[in-house]
Amino acid sequence: MKLLVRRYTSDLHETPYMAEVILETGAKINIDRANVDAVRADLIIDVPSDKLEQVAEHFRQKGLEVRRLTKLIAWDEERCIHCGACISVCPAHVFTFDQAWTIHLEEGKCIRCDVCIKACPLNALASVD
Repeated sequence: MKLLVRRYTSDLHETPYMAEVILETGAKINIDRANVDAVRADLIIDVPSDKLEQVAEHFRQKGLEVRRLTKLIAWDEERCIHCGACISVCPAHVFTFDQAWTIHLEEGKCIRCDVCIKACPLNALASVD
């Protein structure tokens, strides 16, 4: 399951939040994407479903904003012409062709890098917030 973990503060680099939560919960957490600057951090993490609520609560107790990401990308199948532009740029292999050369989406693999959105010539893909 995917979580968005967000923090607004200037002391981001002083506390190892991720390490603390991993040690406290025993959860195997994968960081799918991280954007960190001097005053803000946005992390998209993948957490085992059996540890999801526990991990989210530990981050909240540390003052971080946590939101479960149920939908990572919006795909307008009516606009899609199955050109494959998304397949060629996606680092997570979210998109595949089937035997009939039709695009299929495995949203659970998405890391919200938005590269496919920029590559789609018909704007059939969009970020979901």
